[in-house]
Parts: sequence; structure tokens; C-alpha cells
Amino acid sequence: MTLKELREAKGWTQAKLAEVSGVPQQVISAYERGAKDWKNMPLERAIALADALDCDDLRRIGE
Repeated sequence: MTLKELREAKGWTQAKLAEVSGVPQQVISAYERGAKDWKNMPLERAIALADALDCDDLRRIGE
């Protein structure tokens, strides 16, 4: 599942994910649009998003 799919599965907006994860909403939007390559995401950011989304495999964020 993509970051967007994981977020939507929780019923969250980008703003809610930003609030829970501490990752700025603009950054989340850029990853979801493909403007930023998730493969270059800092590990700390990936972990914050994965924790917020209850995702046990960081690779799922970008699939």
C-alpha cells in the first residue's frame, strides 16, 4: 500500500497524519504526489510515519 492508501485506510487527512507523526503536511503531500521520492526519505521520518500508521514494514510506505 502506498503512503496515501495507508493514510486513507485509517480515515485520516494529511493534516491528521502530520499531527500524529510530526511530519509536516506539505512533506506528506509531496511524498503522496511523487514530488519527493520516498526512497530518499530520512529514516527518522519513515519511522515516524510508519509508527503513526501502524505499519510494521517501512517498505510498504512507498509501494
